[in-house]
Amino acid sequence: MNTQFLSTLFIGIIVLWAIWAALSSRVRDGIIGKIIYSVVALAGWAIIQRSETFFITPSVAGVTFHCGLACAGIRHFFIVTWWASVKGWMCRKLSCEHCLGAEGGITKSDRSKGR
Repeated sequence: MNTQFLSTLFIGIIVLWAIWAALSSRVRDGIIGKIIYSVVALAGWAIIQRSETFFITPSVAGVTFHCGLACAGIRHFFIVTWWASVKGWMCRKLSCEHCLGAEGGITKSDRSKGR
């Protein structure tokens, strides 16, 4: 894998994330947020579609930036889509004190007594 391929891959992920964020009703960033996501999607698409892509290679810093932004987009998608159910599952499986306190004041000692 070279930097050109990685840069194009990461920009593609960024474009998909921005399109999802602009069109999803789960993302509640207001009209300005939707416009920003749309601009990010259009700019990424323009970068991928340019004709001089094969003549201008991205720098390592540029690829690292694209990777970081793609990871932020993947994290945003995960948090909006699945985090609530994953957090509930983790709290049930781990029986942590924070989650036990949030379940109507049940403490660890009450749980061991069968209450």
